[in-house]
Amino acid sequence: MIDANEQTHVYEYLGKESDPLYNNILHLKVNQSIQIPETNLKISKTRYGMYEIVSAEYHECYSSPQSLYEQINALLNDISLIRKDDDK
Repeated sequence: MIDANEQTHVYEYLGKESDPLYNNILHLKVNQSIQIPETNLKISKTRYGMYEIVSAEYHECYSSPQSLYEQINALLNDISLIRKDDDK
C-alpha cells in the first residue's frame, strides 16, 4: 500500500541522473548559488567544497552532492505535503 504522507518522486523511477535538480547540483561552481523554484530555498557550493541549503529558517551544510540532493528532496516533499494540507 502507498503511504499517502510520502510523495513519490518521478526520479525515484527514472533515476536521479535524469533529474535536472541533481544535474544542477553536480554542476554547481564554487560560490555559485541556485534558487529552488517555488520555495525560499537556495543551494550553493562553498569555496571549501561544501554544499549548502539556505533559507531564512534553514542553514545546513553537506559534504557531497548526493547528501544535498537527498535532503532537498526531503524538504521539497515536506513543502508539497504542507501545501496539499493547506488546500484541504
